[in-house]
Amino acid sequence: MLQTYTHDDLILFIYDELTEKENFDIRKAIETNPELNNQYQWLMQVIGNLDTLNYEPHPSSVDIVLEYAHHEEHLH
Repeated sequence: MLQTYTHDDLILFIYDELTEKENFDIRKAIETNPELNNQYQWLMQVIGNLDTLNYEPHPSSVDIVLEYAHHEEHLH
């Protein structure tokens, strides 16, 4: 029976969240199915792009959190 894989399956594979057997099966499918391989390559590129993003809160968000913390400190 031919197994179909979803983007979720590929993401679990990429992040090594599958069992050893599932990893083996999906790796084999990626190697033999050009469409699945293309999806895998695309997800790898997307994940690579996400890793390069700069995560910083907006300065006003930091100010709000600090103000709240300062206010809570004086209540206790």
